[in-house]
Amino acid sequence: ARESARHHPSVSAKGALATHTLAATWRQLLLLAVIILCAGMLMSRLVFWQVMQHGHLAAQAAEEHAALYAQPAMRGRIFDAHMNPLATDVTMNLVYAVPRDIRNPTVAAAQLAPVLGQPSGRLAAIMASGSRHQILLAPRVDMEASQRLQQLAIHGIVLVPEIRRDYPEAQVASQVMGFVTNDNHGFYGIEGYYDGLLSGRISPSAFVKQMRGPHARIRSQGASPSHDGADLYLSLDGVVQGIAEDLLRKAVKQHAADGGTIIVMDPRTGHILGMANRPTFDPNHYSASDHSTYANPASNDIYEPGSTYKVITMAAGLDTHVVTPDTGFEDTGVFVVGTDVLHNWSGGGFGWETMTEVLQHSANVGAAWVAQRLGQDAFYRYVQRFGFGRPTGIEQQGEQGGLLPLPRDKSWSLVNLYTNAYGQGLAVTPLQLIQAVGAVANRGVLMQPQLVQRIVYGGNVIDRKPVPERRVMSRRAAWTLTHMLVQSAIGGEAQLGLVSGYNIAAKTGTANVAGPNGRYIRGDTIASIIGYAPAYHPRFVALVIIRHPRDTPWGSEAAAPVLHQLFQELFMYYHIPPSANATYR
Repeated sequence: ARESARHHPSVSAKGALATHTLAATWRQLLLLAVIILCAGMLMSRLVFWQVMQHGHLAAQAAEEHAALYAQPAMRGRIFDAHMNPLATDVTMNLVYAVPRDIRNPTVAAAQLAPVLGQPSGRLAAIMASGSRHQILLAPRVDMEASQRLQQLAIHGIVLVPEIRRDYPEAQVASQVMGFVTNDNHGFYGIEGYYDGLLSGRISPSAFVKQMRGPHARIRSQGASPSHDGADLYLSLDGVVQGIAEDLLRKAVKQHAADGGTIIVMDPRTGHILGMANRPTFDPNHYSASDHSTYANPASNDIYEPGSTYKVITMAAGLDTHVVTPDTGFEDTGVFVVGTDVLHNWSGGGFGWETMTEVLQHSANVGAAWVAQRLGQDAFYRYVQRFGFGRPTGIEQQGEQGGLLPLPRDKSWSLVNLYTNAYGQGLAVTPLQLIQAVGAVANRGVLMQPQLVQRIVYGGNVIDRKPVPERRVMSRRAAWTLTHMLVQSAIGGEAQLGLVSGYNIAAKTGTANVAGPNGRYIRGDTIASIIGYAPAYHPRFVALVIIRHPRDTPWGSEAAAPVLHQLFQELFMYYHIPPSANATYR
């Protein structure tokens, strides 16, 4: 056997080879089994995630997509009293080109030029650059142009949507509105005052809680999923606003004036029907205008009101019974206060005159005489009761409270009492003055001026009610003063503001303008008139201010004719017929 093995060695080698082959086969089978097992496990996980967890993953992906491409909250809209939009958000498109992707720049430029309103040569040069980066061709094209671009379907032209604020009426009531910057922040006017509300940054529930009270009616429209800002509905009447804007523009041009303001208010409610200013600006392109035009002069500018303020002085005198319409005195044309001597605007005296004639002549000496009979305590008590020296609370960002030196102030002296009586030495806003005179028209009740009548936010409708602040004079005294203003306007300084067949209570004013050194600027005046009609059942009170008219300094000549035209238009618009009992014909 040993011999057999020695003579036949291949038998042992074959056995070893067979054993090795069998082991290799088992290793391969084991590896294959492991691979199959891993593949099975992987497939089971894929089945789990793609089938069993499909709904969950799809929802999660949608949430992430929404977070990345969330539509920003739309800013609330602003409407006038007739539901015409004054401010709204619009979606515009920015037009970009990726030059590398544009096959034929010359043809593409020729197609784009008429849509974008740009020279085809400029567009062709941009698109022929071969750049792989997006290059802005046109900012903010409207939807019509965007649709035309989409129809052209030029490869390499990209539209990127952007929301921007749009003011359809452009310069009309621009200072009342204010404007919105590219980062959705409102400035000036209503946009600034209600910025948090319009932008949706204020919680609806917190706002509704804040508004609850006797001067607001709140009702629910049901649940609202929107996170958009609040919609505001104003008292501004588009027709009245248009009339005021047109008349003011013509008056400023006619008198080569620096500017002007017209306010129309319903004295029964305090609702502002019209508020026009010059100069103005276009809030769609606010950056192109001077910053000095942004603020609303009606609420933010202060001026010395001049003789229109005699209405307040006479109201105090009548309500305290220190004068009656027929109370008379000798007007010598001078009123001496220590070393100071005050004069009438005419430079002379008017002789014996009643209180009605003091208004008719617009006598400074007569107003000072009434203030003397009142005394400083009563005079300033009434001035503050009528709302002077503090903001009115109207919905305008940056409203001013005026300048009212009082006897306790270091800047006050006795002469202030008498100059204040005829509207010099103190400063008011136009809005303060129309609110105060509106109280006389409203039988002695002072109403808070309001621009916003309704707010719709978060499924809630808040209707703002008129706010009577307080009674400032008796009903009888208010009626008496109204009659005095009607009678004194006829044949007086305010006559050019009257309309035949109507009873109109009116008072003019011509105020000096103080310079930086505190002294009055020679030849620079503010001409104004304030009036309400129909006088005994008023529908509106109006203030006309012309700043620095260069052809005439007087309110009776520069402002009164504007009031005449304004009232004529308003009588027609509101269908108010002439009165058979009208004094002026």
